[in-house]
Amino acid sequence: MRCLRWTSDRMFVAYRQYYLQGDEFLTEYDDCDTVERIFAGNSLAAGGPEHLTLFAGTHTGRIRLTTESRAQEPPSTGAEEWETVVDVSVCSTSGVLRLFRWGGDVEEDAGNFATAGAGWYRVRARARGRDAGETHTGDEPVEEHFLSVWPAPPGPDVVHRADDAFARAHYDPARPPGLPVHP
Repeated sequence: MRCLRWTSDRMFVAYRQYYLQGDEFLTEYDDCDTVERIFAGNSLAAGGPEHLTLFAGTHTGRIRLTTESRAQEPPSTGAEEWETVVDVSVCSTSGVLRLFRWGGDVEEDAGNFATAGAGWYRVRARARGRDAGETHTGDEPVEEHFLSVWPAPPGPDVVHRADDAFARAHYDPARPPGLPVHP
């Protein structure tokens, strides 16, 4: 499988959130502590079966978002271009993981990230501009995120870099890494 990429300058976030979500999320699983795990964990992403919540600096507005589905882990080079970079695991029990805006609207053009069907995936989430997004009120995005998704066994969160104000306030490298939530 080759790398499939999608980019939008108009990805809408509200309450600082957007998601990867599977078809069974609302009927089979609960998301009651995901945001708490972001604050107490890597500061950017946390998930469970059929969902991953990503946390922006922009409270309500638009961010630039690039996504890619890959057959294998992306190269680890380039982390210095991003302020915060983390890897997390998410399990797709339905074989579907789609990009959702807060409020339940799906970004159909981004496609299905569960390219290998039901099973475990890793997501490398990268962010820059979260500090600027926190105070920005215009319509043009000042914050940018990049998600890479590939099939991989579950593993603990890996923080490659945590260097924006939110990450510095909430991520503590002395804490044990977040662990994947199994179905």
